Amino acid sequence: MTRQRPISLRWLSTASLLALACAAPALAQAPAPPPSGETVPDAGASFPAVFFAQYNPVTAADMVARVPGFDLRDGDDRRGFAATAGNLLVNGERPSSKAAPSDLLKRIPAASVLRIELLSGSNSAIDIRGQSQVVNVVVNRATRADSATTFVAGLRHIQYSNRIGWALQLSRTLSLTPTTELALDIQAPNTLGRGVVGERLTSGAGVFTGTRYQVSKPNNRSIQGSASLRWRPSPADAVNLNLQYVPVWNGSESVQLETVASGVLRSSLDGDNAYKNNYSAEFGGDWEHRFGADLTVKLIGLVSHTSVDQLDSFDIFTAPAARTLRTQDRTTRSGERIGRMQVKWDATPAHTLEFGGEGAFNFRDTTLDIINQPQGGPAVRVPLAVANARVEELRGEVYANDIWTVGPRLSVETGVNFEVSRITQTGDQNKERSFNYVKPHLTATYAFDPRTTVRLVLQRDVAQLDFAEFSSAVDFLNTSTIQGNPDLVPERAWKSRLELERRFDQKAAITLAAFADRVEDVHDLVVVGGLDAYGNIGNGTRAGVEARATIPLRRVGLPNAELRLSGLYQQTRVTDPITGEERSFSIPLERQGTAAGSTTLNTANKDWAYLVNFRQNLPDISAAWGATLLQWAGREEYRRAEIFEYVRPKPRLDLFFETTAIKPVTLRLYVNNILVSSEERTRTFFQTDRSSGVVQRVEDRISLGGADGSRLVGFVISGRF
Repeated sequence: MTRQRPISLRWLSTASLLALACAAPALAQAPAPPPSGETVPDAGASFPAVFFAQYNPVTAADMVARVPGFDLRDGDDRRGFAATAGNLLVNGERPSSKAAPSDLLKRIPAASVLRIELLSGSNSAIDIRGQSQVVNVVVNRATRADSATTFVAGLRHIQYSNRIGWALQLSRTLSLTPTTELALDIQAPNTLGRGVVGERLTSGAGVFTGTRYQVSKPNNRSIQGSASLRWRPSPADAVNLNLQYVPVWNGSESVQLETVASGVLRSSLDGDNAYKNNYSAEFGGDWEHRFGADLTVKLIGLVSHTSVDQLDSFDIFTAPAARTLRTQDRTTRSGERIGRMQVKWDATPAHTLEFGGEGAFNFRDTTLDIINQPQGGPAVRVPLAVANARVEELRGEVYANDIWTVGPRLSVETGVNFEVSRITQTGDQNKERSFNYVKPHLTATYAFDPRTTVRLVLQRDVAQLDFAEFSSAVDFLNTSTIQGNPDLVPERAWKSRLELERRFDQKAAITLAAFADRVEDVHDLVVVGGLDAYGNIGNGTRAGVEARATIPLRRVGLPNAELRLSGLYQQTRVTDPITGEERSFSIPLERQGTAAGSTTLNTANKDWAYLVNFRQNLPDISAAWGATLLQWAGREEYRRAEIFEYVRPKPRLDLFFETTAIKPVTLRLYVNNILVSSEERTRTFFQTDRSSGVVQRVEDRISLGGADGSRLVGFVISGRF
């Protein structure tokens, strides 16, 4: 069954992007002169720390968020250490950690940032490595005199929960010796929420058959401790070590009631989820040695481990008198070991060569036991295929890149990666497979003038496999089972992207992009052993347009105000393996900025999405205020005999007010998700499978509460001491 997207939304998304595209040439013809004392950046811009003072930053994350025309990315889920890196450098180096760049930036005090450089592919002096844009955060060395502790503390109330959550972060950089400094960071979020779900049940003919009501009460607590050591033993050597440990104490309680059409109780469920021995740990480091002005060798190592023990217990009542105790006991251990060497050689003034290799070992070990015990009866184990599985991957890769500065305006980066890997699965199913991939890439950057840059990116992309999809999983509350699939292969694609960037002055920029991908072995939902499973459904296409803009509003009578826009419209097409019809890619759940966190434009394979940020500084009262509007298209999951349709009828709207009037701290008050934007779900069941076209029953759900469907009110106080 193929669903037609609303025409109005298509035209709205397309018209918005075309308006931006039409505005760019007009602005380019008559760029506004820079204000007095303000310089016009070239294609790669540099923003001194004073540029961000108007935003009252506490950490480097606050500063990077205000770089005009730039969106920070936390890195793609791709194979290899380098491929997962985001578009962030610190002092010209990529962090030797798989922690999210957005999290790493929160550990750097704003007071230690000298400047932030926005670099494009035309700059070969610093490691761009395939990115169209990166930011380089230039940090000053800490001294004993200026060392201080940065703190962020806050309280928040999540709607429906009737409880107060809190968050605390402390960061400090210490100068141990003239050549050694240690950065320490600790975070302790405590999220206490409550979710409410109401469902209306109907037959395939639309006859009302009953209701379902569910209340969940999650309790999420964790501590994240990290340490980073930077040591410069000689002018030619640099050593960085990173350590992170995150123990987690999560749990939840759930109650579910289901009634027939007359309101009489049909069934009830009372359960809880407990997580024990739940933690993640990571240790990484790198050593860089300069053999001369032209030759640098860098060694990188990383070791990570994750442990989760989950015990679910459900007391189930079925009218008129049946009662069953169901338990699900799952253990998961996973880890990664990576070693990498990279050599950078400035062979000639026009050519910079990079080459090296990487070896990695990944594993995930899972067990799952499900037991039903009727009241007064014996415990019975529930059989489930691929419930116990250990998946291991041994992978090796070599690569070579050439960054060619053709002239003052044109640079071309070309390269190729070759990887071989072996994946072994043991447990309920035994299987071994080998893969090898050749991954060429090309990035060409041309600067028409110091303000206008065009980039062309062509690459062969291979997605990372999620080892969790090799073993089975059961969601009892949603009566959903996903079969483990040992035959899953990585999704691959030939990707192309053309991007135009125009910077009008220090604060105004616009980026327009068009992209087209030919995707092989599309990652989607398939049928294995009569059950739904993640797998591959053949070849497909992805194409669309994207826009970003930072617009100062002084010309429309709003001094010290700016608007930041991001938008995307795309189409994905693949042939459905069950119906034989063409449709969009099936989209699993993708979090896109929860009410408790910051908003992001996580588009994944959604048809369209937009993000609008407004901020106005009020210097007369040492304050600022602003708003964020976020919305994205619905999504579908196509299973064997079901279609899950998710829609958010209202956008998410956030408001904030912050002030530095209370010295020496910044106080921020906020209300997130004011409109209570929540996701509505329609679950349609078909007789036999979807190809029959015969609807068996429908469940319409409205979700309120939880991290995504709640209004959140809170405050944050931050500063340094």
